[in-house]
Amino acid sequence: MSIQPGDVFGFWNPQLNAYIACQITHIVPADKPDGKDSYAALMLHWTGRELPSIDQLKQAKPLVINFYFWSDHLDHKISAGPIPPEYTYIGNFEVLVEEQPRSYGDWNPKMYRQLQWERILEDKRHNFKAAGKADSSQQVEIAGVMVRWGTQSLSLDRIPNLTNYTELDRLPCLTSLTVFDWSSALENYVRTHDFIYKLELELQTAVERIDLQHTLITEFTMKPQNIHELIVPKDMDRMTFEGSLQHDVYIKHEREGLGITLRLNGDAVKTYRFLWGLKDLSVLELYSADVIDLGDVIDRFPSLQSLRMWGKPGYIRGMEQLYKLEQLQMFTTVDMFGFSGEQFPHPHQLPQLHTLWLTSLPDDAAKTIKQAYKQAAKQGLDLSVHQPRKPDWLADNLDNPFRAWDGRDGITPVQAKKAASLYKQIRGQLREFAAQAQTGEMSSKDVQLQLEHTFSTYIEGFNKLDKRKVFIYTEEREEILGALTPLISGLVKELQAIQIEIDEHSLWEYTDQLRDF
Repeated sequence: MSIQPGDVFGFWNPQLNAYIACQITHIVPADKPDGKDSYAALMLHWTGRELPSIDQLKQAKPLVINFYFWSDHLDHKISAGPIPPEYTYIGNFEVLVEEQPRSYGDWNPKMYRQLQWERILEDKRHNFKAAGKADSSQQVEIAGVMVRWGTQSLSLDRIPNLTNYTELDRLPCLTSLTVFDWSSALENYVRTHDFIYKLELELQTAVERIDLQHTLITEFTMKPQNIHELIVPKDMDRMTFEGSLQHDVYIKHEREGLGITLRLNGDAVKTYRFLWGLKDLSVLELYSADVIDLGDVIDRFPSLQSLRMWGKPGYIRGMEQLYKLEQLQMFTTVDMFGFSGEQFPHPHQLPQLHTLWLTSLPDDAAKTIKQAYKQAAKQGLDLSVHQPRKPDWLADNLDNPFRAWDGRDGITPVQAKKAASLYKQIRGQLREFAAQAQTGEMSSKDVQLQLEHTFSTYIEGFNKLDKRKVFIYTEEREEILGALTPLISGLVKELQAIQIEIDEHSLWEYTDQLRDF
């Protein structure tokens, strides 16, 4: 159907176990001839057990969100088209908000979080807001350590003598905790705290069981994975695992993973084989993947609605089995290889698919898939197939952190090639330093000065590139500096083994002073 401003849609929200609704206020045209329009959607303050009539929704007001750190904003943002298939058209009435929003995001509404917030006692919500606006001079003492009153995220290694967790109640807007051991006392505290929704575990010893069932935790991260049984709340939204795992982990969830996004990073990518209890998992994200056996993934998570994979680069085995994910709505790969266009399912085999984004993939597969899905794209599929790669490209870029620059909009082939060259140069120089230091002829001061000189060459190279034509923005800046992180971390460990100490903090400060981007 042709979407018009004022169109109203209703859809089922499983968290609320009710229908909610939104109004399309603006249509944002695509900025490319072959691109898809985006839509500004305004959430309405309405819920119901059945789809509403247009007359019911005409009485509804826009949803105002002020939970946690939001401050009376409308849930009004621009999202990429097409309209999600589960949205049901109700009717059309006058647009409630004339100004187009500036924020972008996905189609996920914030209604559930707002209603949860409104259930918390008003005085607690008032203290939360007051602390969130406090300056750094307002501090409280917790177990002998002064902590900013408005602290939102706290790592408990900052307060080594903390035994009575209720002391943390002096931090009214504490929402995130990083903990290094687990106890019944800590479990009870998290369960009775109104605002902590994010928990990161860096357990030093193995723990048999952690029960978060009656907490408000919606975001959970574990590294390393020293746990055997994890019970999570019904409303768990995102779980992240980092580090290797050598034993089974049983995850108990009322809906067996429905509504949860599971993210596995690096060494944790292969650990999905050890995770049990998430047969209805909604979203799986695999980062820095090496080899992915799609058949194994489908056997473990047959109800996936979204599957996203980022390689380093990586390889996919069993692409021909993708059609078995009958509920799949979004499929994304970046730097993933090892499959052909003939192995990729045809559009009729993935009837629920509304988003297909493939970036940096085999050249022959890119051509075949583009042609096969051309008609589906005309009918509303969000299709993006970019950066096809020849076989020799993969051989040249296995260890190039700037491989994504090759073909990226706004970056020329010359700039991408020079970035790779600067990286190879500094990597080689750091290896030479490590070898020279092993001879015992260099002091810590000598190495520090040499490193500063080397970093200077690297950063100045990017300064010159960007000066000719500005192309380094936030994403590129993070990639330039991020490429250095594993190199310098590895070197620091090597040098520490031979009693040479590097001031890593000073080195990063020096780098910040040098860069013009």
